[in-house]
Amino acid sequence: MNHLDFDALLKKGALPSVLLFEGEEEYLKQKALADLRAALLPAGMEELNETTLTGPAPDEIIASCETLPFLADRRLVIVREERSLSGRSEADEKLLDYLPKVPPSAVLLFFCREKPDGRKKLYAAVKKLNGIVTFSPLKDRELASFVTAAFRDQGKECDERTAEYLVFTSGSDLNQLLAEVAKISSHNLDSTSVSPDEVAALATPSLECTVFQMVDAVVARQSSRAFALLQNQLKQGADRMYILSMLLRQFRLLQHVKIMQFEKRTQEEIRSALGVPPFALNQYLRQASFYTGGQVKQAVKICFDTEYAVKSGKMNQDGALEAAILKILYLSENE
Repeated sequence: MNHLDFDALLKKGALPSVLLFEGEEEYLKQKALADLRAALLPAGMEELNETTLTGPAPDEIIASCETLPFLADRRLVIVREERSLSGRSEADEKLLDYLPKVPPSAVLLFFCREKPDGRKKLYAAVKKLNGIVTFSPLKDRELASFVTAAFRDQGKECDERTAEYLVFTSGSDLNQLLAEVAKISSHNLDSTSVSPDEVAALATPSLECTVFQMVDAVVARQSSRAFALLQNQLKQGADRMYILSMLLRQFRLLQHVKIMQFEKRTQEEIRSALGVPPFALNQYLRQASFYTGGQVKQAVKICFDTEYAVKSGKMNQDGALEAAILKILYLSENE
């Protein structure tokens, strides 16, 4: 189930007794845990009815679940860093046999920060009990709604286009978006609305956004700006190969644009195929207009060949990224 399914079952009081939280979206995961606590644990009785175990033995888990709640209907048992969900170890058969027998007076939650191994017996056992809850990153429209609601909580009005622009600029991590919303909201206390100009001036660009800006600089033949953007990311600890993979992804998107334009697709068809908001499509179309289809194809090949050369040991990754950018800059100068 996803976070919406979890919310619905929680409201109905129909959650299974054994749950496993997994997925990349930590904000939603932490919020679900807070909602679960609020639903199960009476005010003032939280500490008496919640047990958190880190890397416990099976007997500790079972004993905690068998402990009756105090002045409450159910006890919450949270297990973190369960070793049998990753690595080489498997869950003890005693624990696996116990899971279907967790009493109605307890909720057993395996809380995973990293993606657990779906092949593990414990994962399969919880899945059989319909207890897997996956917290995936929100989609574009969900993200825009999240941002507009967050601004509303700050007393600010934000239209959908501006919300999409903030997501495009700062990425899809909800904790990061909340931080950006708080920062932008505190900028002009006299205004009740948020403008795209404020987002452009104040929001912290994500790596994806910086790569997009780098491509913009390459397209405009602004080599100094392109390398300044690159150096800024490297100083912040960004991985060269990850930046290269993002550069490859960017030019692949431009390649798709050129192909769909050749096929006489409408702008809406192109936008839908790329899965980007309208304002972003305009920027992709602008970038693609500076290249022929053959040049974009060659840029993709340069990125791919560089990535392969580094991974196969034929090229040292130090300098490989810069060399790839220079080759692409050279392509853009030869219309």
